Amino acid sequence: MRISVPVNHNYYEEAPIRESALGDAFAAKKAGDKKHLQQMFSSVYELKLGAEQLEQIRIFNFKRRRFFEPDEERLILKLYSKEKLEQEKEYIVQTGLYAGVLFYKGCNINITTKYGDAFLKRMLNFVNDIYVDNEQVKAKKDETENQFLFIIAYLFIQSLEKAAVLGLPQQYKKHQERSHKVRGNIDFNDYLKRDIPFQGKLTSTFRERMYVQEIVDVLYLALRKLERIFGKERHSRLLGLNQLLKQNYTGQFASYATIQKAKAHQSINNPMYSGFKKVLDYAEIILLYKDLMPDNDKQQLATTGYLFDIAELYELYLEKLLSRNFPAWSVSGQDELRIYQQQFYSRPMFPDLVMKHRTSGKVVVFDAKFKKMEMQNGDIDRQDLHQIHSYSGYYRNNLIASGLIYPISKGINIEKAHSKSIYGNDENKINFIVDGIVVSNEHTIKDIISNENAFILRIANIISESEVS
Repeated sequence: MRISVPVNHNYYEEAPIRESALGDAFAAKKAGDKKHLQQMFSSVYELKLGAEQLEQIRIFNFKRRRFFEPDEERLILKLYSKEKLEQEKEYIVQTGLYAGVLFYKGCNINITTKYGDAFLKRMLNFVNDIYVDNEQVKAKKDETENQFLFIIAYLFIQSLEKAAVLGLPQQYKKHQERSHKVRGNIDFNDYLKRDIPFQGKLTSTFRERMYVQEIVDVLYLALRKLERIFGKERHSRLLGLNQLLKQNYTGQFASYATIQKAKAHQSINNPMYSGFKKVLDYAEIILLYKDLMPDNDKQQLATTGYLFDIAELYELYLEKLLSRNFPAWSVSGQDELRIYQQQFYSRPMFPDLVMKHRTSGKVVVFDAKFKKMEMQNGDIDRQDLHQIHSYSGYYRNNLIASGLIYPISKGINIEKAHSKSIYGNDENKINFIVDGIVVSNEHTIKDIISNENAFILRIANIISESEVS
């Protein structure tokens, strides 16, 4: 059984599953599946960041450091049911801002992004500093029900392509050779034992740079696995590298020990090969992916799976988008702001995006929200509004603009979404905006790039109005 739900789903319980539709929602086809689903919802199941159940779940991050408000709850998944008087029983599935796949009580729960593969691909490109439109590679439909593996595959290919520009990691190995030609140093001990009288051959020892075998094996097997799942076109840009790996592959399966040895090899501490650290992390997930999938016949109670922080990905995407388009500004993701440092109620705050003008010191502060935004009043959470105004108050002396940045499902009305003053009371000239990139399932990457440019233009207009010098 499986169900697919988007991130940030059903916050206000607006999409309950009726009892009559429970089987269809979870694609329950076997006899007894519906009863099993009812049992799964018989008690409240809640998975949050920091919960004990996360011990068997691999959470994948895009930033080296991830900051959270000290009292911030990070929901991953919640399942429960409600009895309705004289109505059908309702089953509720809620998600937070983590996408991926979870296995719980024999059910495969896919938590997906909701704005289409094109936008996901665009954000992933930015993670790897790829800012141009490139061809869209489609995976086999039956293999991409779990979006997580598609994401990891994409990141692996992109990061491997980038890391391998300077070649594969190499190390020096000592060799011994008996030949008519001398390479390196003559082995005199062997000469005295074997070559008196001289027969025309000498034993010599030499050092030779060779590829790190464990790394070669892991990379080749990861590429081969992706080829089986997605087809050869998935790594079409790496055909030359794939052939090199194939030629140097030992022919042995890469065990868990082999993978760990590859990840710990001293060669990747060399700045020349440091990019392979991330590549090998992705390869490990690809090769060991099936290990976390439970045996559905046993209906094990433990929650297993893989997750990634989609909100973090969105923040990083916006950070790099703004950095590329506003070179006169330094753009930082999640600066730590310490307030009331001398008091017992001292605490940190972490705005998602802070833009500081390199000469004037003027500031623009944004919070990135990977949530539904259709330009309706109910789309703005009170907490999010209070949070961005707290950041605005901190920077008030140099602040020229602040706001909340969303992926927007529908077009933006600037008159309704932009205010010329913070709080809208006309007592200041600090702009406050609700804005973002317009995206949908139907958009191509070219559509998204066009909407990015429109977003950047709106931000540029706000900055120019403030006469920053």
